[in-house]
Amino acid sequence: MSWFKCSTFLYVLFGVCLFSASLAWAESVDDFSGERYFPVILVETADFKALDSAFIARMFNEEGFKENGVYGSVRDYYIESSAGLFKPTFDIYPVKLPKNFSEYNTYTKFILPSIDAMVERSDFQARADLYGNDIPFLILHPTSKEKAQEYNKNFMNHMLELKQVLGYVYSKKGYTFNSYAFVSQKAEKKPNATSTKDVAMLGAFIHEFSHVMGLADLYSTNADGYATIGPLPFDVMALGLRNGNGGYPPTFSAFERKLMGWMNLTEISKSKKIFELKNISGMQAYAVSNPNFPNEFYVIEYRPAVGFDSKLGQSSYSGKQGKNGVFVWYFDYDEKVFRKNNPNKDVDHQRAEVKTVLNQKGDSFTEFEFVNNGGKTSVEGIFNVVFDGTDRVCFTINRMTALDQCPGLSSSSSSVESSSSSAGTISIAQRTVRGARVFLTRGFLNVEVPVAGQKTLRFYDALGNVVGTHSFVESFASVDISGWKGPVFVRLNVDGRQLLAKRIANLPK
Repeated sequence: MSWFKCSTFLYVLFGVCLFSASLAWAESVDDFSGERYFPVILVETADFKALDSAFIARMFNEEGFKENGVYGSVRDYYIESSAGLFKPTFDIYPVKLPKNFSEYNTYTKFILPSIDAMVERSDFQARADLYGNDIPFLILHPTSKEKAQEYNKNFMNHMLELKQVLGYVYSKKGYTFNSYAFVSQKAEKKPNATSTKDVAMLGAFIHEFSHVMGLADLYSTNADGYATIGPLPFDVMALGLRNGNGGYPPTFSAFERKLMGWMNLTEISKSKKIFELKNISGMQAYAVSNPNFPNEFYVIEYRPAVGFDSKLGQSSYSGKQGKNGVFVWYFDYDEKVFRKNNPNKDVDHQRAEVKTVLNQKGDSFTEFEFVNNGGKTSVEGIFNVVFDGTDRVCFTINRMTALDQCPGLSSSSSSVESSSSSAGTISIAQRTVRGARVFLTRGFLNVEVPVAGQKTLRFYDALGNVVGTHSFVESFASVDISGWKGPVFVRLNVDGRQLLAKRIANLPK
């Protein structure tokens, strides 16, 4: 694959987003992986009080946060979207500006004194080394989005660089600041709100910070300024940020996860007869590319109604409702168009859209058509979709290949594309390891792999956090997991090559 990779940040200036990107997926100027730390400035003015800082800290960081009608915290969202590869911590710094909000009615007047006040805090200075250079940050103003725009029509939620506002990167006491997300603390006024606190949508914080990470808006607006175009309920960078009253923004798409460097896509090959596609949380998706224009491609991913993705059918803004299932995305990248951050402006040629959602057994898709260079894929379509719970689906790319159910985990057929495991065989590197098995007895996970090599087990919780590892060279290992609660996911590598990824159910609650 040689698709584009975001190389700089998105900018919003007076309501217009600007985007800069290169033509190579492999390029990146920032690494959003591992443990990262970001300051959040919680601003209060003389006439508008800030929300409770302890509550905001919990909403941003607490594992399993469920208050106020949300599925999880901001940190939970990114951990789930990255399968644990990106674990941000958001440090909340309350600051109070001495004048009324109306006197801070430009970005410069509001943001710079807020930064100055934060930098003076001893707790900020104690943690500043964790933030890196040109510190990206969030700044939360103490009103609603509508109220703020009464003072300045451009005080909408946005992402920008201070260099675009000031003409230079801002520094204070040796600390340098540039990219930021500007978001309201207070909720929008809407008739059917389920919020128990006057706090803005979780999806708004995630959407704007995702701009800081380098992602583009995927929606566009009509002549009245109403967002009507794009994959509206399906993506957090469209109107999915409002799903479930803003508390259930859909996790990053496979396309966006690829942009972040968190996963790879597998080009569909005609050499396989039956394809297994895991839940998007398993970090797997397929691609079908234009052979004459590799920046034009389809992405196939599976989104069951679980977690943050469970409210696709409950959009609170567009009136257009989504549904769960196998998404078939279409992307057509053009550098100039994406730089303007409006890839879906042309209603007749969407450059990022969900073509269809397959959600019934036997569904099919046969419209792999390309518009730029007339490329023709050798893949006829997706046929005979079969759902195996929320963990996986299976399909064929030949309408004549019969498929009534996903191959059992005991299948050793090399025609199934993906790792498979069983009580008797496991396929690895297109060969079968006979006698291999994985089974649970009395709280112990037992793994038998009669093949030479260094074996490593990694265990993950439902949010993708690594909760344990175990390495061994013998053919058998037994690991005590009786103390763990809820579902556990295990991956087994042999000499660094993944042998299986499996959900271990029936653990004590």
